[in-house]
Parts: sequence; structure tokens; C-alpha cells
Amino acid sequence: MEYNVSDAEVLEVIDPLDQNIIEAARPYNSSLIRPDCTADLIPSLDQYFTAFNIWGVLLFSLGGLAVCIVLVATYDVLKHVLSFSPPLSKTHSAVILSVYPVVALATYCATVVPRAQLLAEAITQGMFMVAMYQLFCLMVAYCGGEAELIRKVKPMSLSPRVGPCCCWPCCCCLPLLHIDKDRVRWLRVLVLQLPVVQGLVYMVLLVMWAEEQSLYQVNYMYLQPLVIISILCGVWGIIMTMKMLTEVLQGYHVQGKFIVLQLVLILAKLQGVWARLFVWFGWLPCRPPITPTVYANLAYNSLMLWEMVLLCLCARHLYKRSLPEQQPPTQHSSLPQQIHTINQKILPTLNNNSSIKY
Repeated sequence: MEYNVSDAEVLEVIDPLDQNIIEAARPYNSSLIRPDCTADLIPSLDQYFTAFNIWGVLLFSLGGLAVCIVLVATYDVLKHVLSFSPPLSKTHSAVILSVYPVVALATYCATVVPRAQLLAEAITQGMFMVAMYQLFCLMVAYCGGEAELIRKVKPMSLSPRVGPCCCWPCCCCLPLLHIDKDRVRWLRVLVLQLPVVQGLVYMVLLVMWAEEQSLYQVNYMYLQPLVIISILCGVWGIIMTMKMLTEVLQGYHVQGKFIVLQLVLILAKLQGVWARLFVWFGWLPCRPPITPTVYANLAYNSLMLWEMVLLCLCARHLYKRSLPEQQPPTQHSSLPQQIHTINQKILPTLNNNSSIKY
């Protein structure tokens, strides 16, 4: 005797814990929207590509085009920087400009391989932090070194009452600081902690994610205060340095270079928060294996790619502009500066004396 039993009748008698196994074993139907979909589930590469249609191919093609534009623009500006920039600033400028192609390539990899999203975010964060320290080194190089920086900014003072930490009550009453070697070294350490702290935090997150994805999701928010405090302190050090060097570095477009670099972090952080909010509030569809997290990551990565195009073009314009000619550092400023004029005064006198007839 044969019995025709529907799927619903089978699920009624099976333990609820085993229903997920049966649901996962069913063939995928693109027209079905599962109400019990796991929003944070990220599919494998095979499942990811089998679920894509012509719109997915178009999305990958546009992302590849954005990466190509960034690579070509970066090559063009790097060639100019290495040919015409001051010798001390070439390496620092090249590292800063490499942010845009590295972030674009990492973001495109996360678009193609969905499980590489956390790795792409870690690369974006780490590359920005390294570039922020290189921006500090670039400003010092524009001045001719730390000793020349201290000599040029005197008798001005270092003001800690700048953003983003000026809104803290403890910073409103901070005194003006005398500029010396220790103060400049303190500013350097304040910026240098950015790549160190951020690198350690993301290393911990990656280890958690490799051990268990849910472990990373639970502890992600607990590490964010440390990340935010580190970023605020680093940006505070950069802004103090920029304000101190406002008059010294006129014509070097330092403020524009800082803004174009800082937008990489701002866009990455804000859009990442918005993407997670869309997943948490359930505003995105769930069509397994394309879950709401995958939809959010696709939207985030697509925006980031074309934003890197715009930022890279802006950075290309800034770094290709002409810079003021740097004066060689004066190592013996206390010695007389016109010793070379002595022979110009003695030789005419000797010539005149030689023409006297006895």
C-alpha cells in the first residue's frame, strides 16, 4: 500500500530541531522566500554563484570597471609623484596613494567571495591607519625633518584644543604647549598607535571568526569602544599637527589630502553601520542562499568601489599639483651668512693698488 504524505505532514511529526536539516536538503527555489531564513548566514562560493543571474554578472562587471579606473589613476599619479615630488616625501606619498587601489581590490574580492567580507574590512581599516601615520610623516618631510619643523614653527605653540577631542570637558582647559622635540615625538606616538591598536583588534576579531562566526558577532560590539577611542586619539594628533603647520605648509594642500584620506574611513564605517542596521531590522529580503547579510554586503561593497573611484581621482588632482620649492635646511644658522662676500671686497682693492705707479 502506498501513502502520499505532504511535506507539511512530515514536518509536524519530526522534531523541530531536525526541520532545518530537511529544509537545507531541499533543492533551491529562487521564487521562494523562506520566513525562517538565517539572516547572518553567508553562503559558500558555489552556492553564491549558482544563485546569481544577469544582474549579478552586471554587478561584478561594474565593480571590475571601478577597480580598473582606480588602478590606472593610481599609476598615473604615482608616476608623477616619483618624478617631481621632493625626495623626502616620495615614499610617504606613495604609501598614502596606495590606499585607494588596495581598498578597491579588497572590496571587489569581498563582492566576488562573500565570506571574505571581514577580511576586506580588516584590510581597509589597517590600510587607512598605516596611511594616516604616513600622512603625519609626509607633513614632517615637507618641513625638512623634525629639527626643521621645530625651527620653522617657533615661537608658535601647540594647541590641544582641536577636534575631535575638543568636545571633551577635560580638553577645554588644556594649556598651550611649547613646541620641542618631546612634543613632536608625543604627536608621532599618538598617530602611530592607530595601526598598532587597530591591527591587534582586527587580529582578535579574525581569530574569533575563524573559530566560530557567532563568537565574532557577539564580541564585535564590545571591541568597538576601543576602536573608536583609538581613532579619535589618532585623528586628534593629526589635526593638532595640521593646525601647528598651517602657516609653514601653505601651498602643500595638506588639508585637502587629509580630507580625501579621512573620507575612506568615514564612508567605510558609516555605510557599514547602515548595512548592519538594514539586516538587524529585517528590511532586506531573504532568498537562500542569498541572505539579508549578503544583500547588505553587496550594496555596501558596490558603493565603496565607486566611492574609491571618486576619492582616487580627487587624490590624483591634489598630488599632481605643483608644490613650493623647499629651502635646504640650515645646519649652522649662528655663523655669518655672507662670508663669501669678503673676497668680493678684497680683490677690487688689490686690483686698484696694483694699478698705482710709483
